[in-house]
Amino acid sequence: MSAYLLAKIRGKLSRMLTAREIDALKKARLAEIIERLSSTNYAGPLKAGEKGMSDLLRAGLFNDLQWIFFSLEGEERRLILDILARYRAENMKTLVRAKLHQIPEERVEGMILQIPWEKVDYARLLALPSIEAVINGIPWPRYRTRLEGVLRQIGEPASPFAYETAIDDVYLETLIEHYTRQGKSVKEILKNRLLREIICWAFRLKGYGRSFPEIINLLPDFRPLLAQQELRAIVEEEGGWRRIARLLDSESASELDGSEGFDPRLIDPLFDRRLIRLAKREMITDPLGLGVTVGYVYLKEIELNRLIGAVGKAKGKGDVHNG
Repeated sequence: MSAYLLAKIRGKLSRMLTAREIDALKKARLAEIIERLSSTNYAGPLKAGEKGMSDLLRAGLFNDLQWIFFSLEGEERRLILDILARYRAENMKTLVRAKLHQIPEERVEGMILQIPWEKVDYARLLALPSIEAVINGIPWPRYRTRLEGVLRQIGEPASPFAYETAIDDVYLETLIEHYTRQGKSVKEILKNRLLREIICWAFRLKGYGRSFPEIINLLPDFRPLLAQQELRAIVEEEGGWRRIARLLDSESASELDGSEGFDPRLIDPLFDRRLIRLAKREMITDPLGLGVTVGYVYLKEIELNRLIGAVGKAKGKGDVHNG
């Protein structure tokens, strides 16, 4: 790892907003939030102010992360690219919805995320005449192959569910493969993020009325992270959600013990707080490792999501879009 990169990350970490600071913003007016963020990586997009707050904050995240790629190469660079491919996946899902629902281009253009480290002409893809043409134009072979399979199997249904599931599958499968190749410092951080996604997805599918065998068929192969019987127990057994504590730590277990009932909205913050503890530990125990960079990327995503939540509750939020 570059000493320059690690030193820069440590400097940026010292300037991140604390959970207490973000909570305080929930009581602020929109102008006060913008003022508080004027010395952060969100300042430039907020000053431009051409979109809703969630879009502008996300642009601030992208501006902050893009410099990382200039200091990485090889497998390290691929890992960060694949972690951040969640935003690529969102753009692909937007394209699929636009074609299946025949939404006019001018209505969709503003929904496309402008990802500075990916030189992809999304406007050209959006202008293509059919979902088949869009799939053929996607520049990532693994995603294209999976979507071609969906197209052959089901064609152009009213619902984009099968296409969106395929996109999410590829995203998670790729990260699971990275997980199997990484050392301990990165492995635990990736496992935290992947388990959060898998468990949230399983409960969401259960809420849609899917049986556990159907859930398994729709999820990527998560067995390097979690046994199928363990996920079944978490999702299907009465009180099984408490078994999530086994995947975390004693502090997380005590948080679950204090919960009288299960709310799926508990999962994200529970795993996020565990991730913060993991990232801080790696920065002390392996200060020159890749875990520092991976931890920083995920910490910035947590900061962004908390900021979007705070803005949504702030006074004077009439022009705030949902994130």
